[in-house]
Amino acid sequence: MNKVVFLDFDGVLTSEPFTRQCIFEYRRESRFGLDWFDPDCIEHLRTIVDATGAKIVVSSSWRDLGIDKLRIVWSENDMPGELIGTTPIWVLTKVCAIKEFLKQYPCDSYVVLDDDDLHLPNQVKTDPHTGLVDKNVIEAISILNNTEDYVKTE
Repeated sequence: MNKVVFLDFDGVLTSEPFTRQCIFEYRRESRFGLDWFDPDCIEHLRTIVDATGAKIVVSSSWRDLGIDKLRIVWSENDMPGELIGTTPIWVLTKVCAIKEFLKQYPCDSYVVLDDDDLHLPNQVKTDPHTGLVDKNVIEAISILNNTEDYVKTE
């Protein structure tokens, strides 16, 4: 496995404004409750995948749905990239689950996209209000491609 994106859903592929719009329009949830992805966030993920060739591993709590249902969600939402798996559900914390996945399936480079601060190397922390935005895309591509295009400032 070459490059991997560990992907959280809520706060990464969702944004508060788009969620409010969905509520305002009384959109009925389908696809196991995962149809409120912000199209802009999906396009940002597509940019990362296209620029790096990374594969997707779901680290979101939604991984409990199982890979078969997640692949349906992936297909019906025209999600980018190849969904290759999920982090283990038997592991208690997201951090431990990501570390366990990396131990079982080493890769050349990875990035963790999450709105929670996991204190992991290679994490790109998103703002849960906006989800995945341009600056996150630049940082993620830089990490995955091992370039210095993005200088992280705290």
